[in-house]
Amino acid sequence: MKTKGISLLICALVLLSVFPAVTTAKQLTSIDSSVANAHVDVSVDPDLIKITDENANCDIDNDFVVYGESTTLHIYNIKTGETDAVLVGGDIIFPKISENRVVYYDFVYMGFKMYNINTGEKTELMVTNWQGGESDSFQFFGNYLVYENTDSDLYSTEIFLYNIETSEHRQLTESPGEDYPENPCIYDNIVAWQLSEGNLNDIVMYNIESEEYTRVTNTSHFESETFPAIYENTLVYSYFYYDKENGTILYGLKIYDTTTGEETTLFTGEEPTANSPEIFGNTLVYSEPDGRLCLYNVTTNEEILIYENEYLVQPWNLNENYVVFTVLGEGVYLYQYTNPVAIEIGTITGGLFKVHAGIKNTGDAEATNVEWSIKFTGGLILLGRDSAGTIPSIAAGATADISSKAILGFGNTVVTISADTATTAQNATVLFVFIKL
Repeated sequence: MKTKGISLLICALVLLSVFPAVTTAKQLTSIDSSVANAHVDVSVDPDLIKITDENANCDIDNDFVVYGESTTLHIYNIKTGETDAVLVGGDIIFPKISENRVVYYDFVYMGFKMYNINTGEKTELMVTNWQGGESDSFQFFGNYLVYENTDSDLYSTEIFLYNIETSEHRQLTESPGEDYPENPCIYDNIVAWQLSEGNLNDIVMYNIESEEYTRVTNTSHFESETFPAIYENTLVYSYFYYDKENGTILYGLKIYDTTTGEETTLFTGEEPTANSPEIFGNTLVYSEPDGRLCLYNVTTNEEILIYENEYLVQPWNLNENYVVFTVLGEGVYLYQYTNPVAIEIGTITGGLFKVHAGIKNTGDAEATNVEWSIKFTGGLILLGRDSAGTIPSIAAGATADISSKAILGFGNTVVTISADTATTAQNATVLFVFIKL
């Protein structure tokens, strides 16, 4: 039987034991092994911010981190560094945040409740017979709450979906025998969970709108996939392969595109790693043996060790700029990371008076204060030879348009456009006020 009181201790022991069926490993040539064994001293690390001394399970979204303590919901504002303590009553645990709303379980109410940060409104959602357990037993996104519900023991667990607006319940699973689903996750219209079948596990996906099920993985008697997490169209999960007869053991991390059905193996290896991955954009966070917490960028295939402590407590979460995690006996930390910004110069066009170009941010984070220039080399340029400016902001995946000053001249020339570290040049002909490319 799962209980609230031992959940943190269980999480810590799981990390220490590194149970093979729920962990994975990798081999990356870019990793410096000397760094992998170095303890991070938070007192000298400017990227680490301590939120509280409490051993709390936290969640993060946008500018807020939330955690619960008995009758109080704590809301930490990342921008201001201040924490609001909201007395909500009951005995709350595992608050989850989506935009400005927080859903948590209340052991006095014996069900889920919701708190609106903007309005201060408290709402009773529903009573369940869930008796407590792990933070991953339920997740919250938008208007949906997905959760495990247990009748009498571990093997009676099923996954349910609750619509906050309509109060509609939907049972998503009905597992036979001793099979049981766990660790549900949700993003937008997709729900996924881990289906445990004996000693093996698969990942199953459910589309809320179409009500269609997809067996994301189809485990052989050698393989097991665990701990799914989802962001936009990407599912990430741990992978374990064990061929006892041949003595082959592999651990890995995989991602699955929910729109195309394509599965990609990010890495595999013979040593355990990549436990309980979480995802935001192209960034993953997960643990390795001995309590090492790491970031992995799917685009660049780079790994960063952000913290190491044997008392690291599962789970951890992240948003666009921060990872939040708990260390038993120390408290809760925020780690600030920076996603790579990649500036590219798109199509260049001419015409009357001016040259135009698109500056695209192909990276994972917002680009700010992007300096650009347009220069003409050669020919007789009487007016507008040099143009320059600064783009205040380009969102990840977005394009900003730039234009030169008015051009007046004659002859063949070369137009060179630069933005951030990107540069491109193109031959052109200036015919008085017309620029031909």
